[in-house]
Amino acid sequence: SSLASVKVKAKDLYEMRLIFEPEAAYYAAQRGTEEEIQRILALGAEIEERIRQKKDRTKVEQAFHKSIARATHNEFMNQLMPVIYEGINKGVRLSQAYEEVEQATLIEHRMLMDFLKSRNAEGARNAMRIHILHAMEQLPME
Repeated sequence: SSLASVKVKAKDLYEMRLIFEPEAAYYAAQRGTEEEIQRILALGAEIEERIRQKKDRTKVEQAFHKSIARATHNEFMNQLMPVIYEGINKGVRLSQAYEEVEQATLIEHRMLMDFLKSRNAEGARNAMRIHILHAMEQLPME
């Protein structure tokens, strides 16, 4: 995990997430088992709850993205996740300081979850893409 330990700027991490995560969402919608999709939805609901209660959601957010990667049934995607976590942690820490980002996260996660639920791969990809692009626009990137 030498990659994960490299201190990278938020912008770099978000760019990497942008390349990686929309495709992960696409394959998850296509290939995820019913059980895997249910797990993603349950974690998504927990994130919403934590945002509403102003509780830290770093761990749940990691599990959410990890469960999406797992649902792709692609071994390499899973191996890349530790690097992605760096970006997620940084993003969660940043966004917890910004109320409007939190609200956007609720709406965007909900959209992503709806597409995953209905197995709409293209929709899931676009929802994830918008979610990351929106964060990049709203958050202060060094």
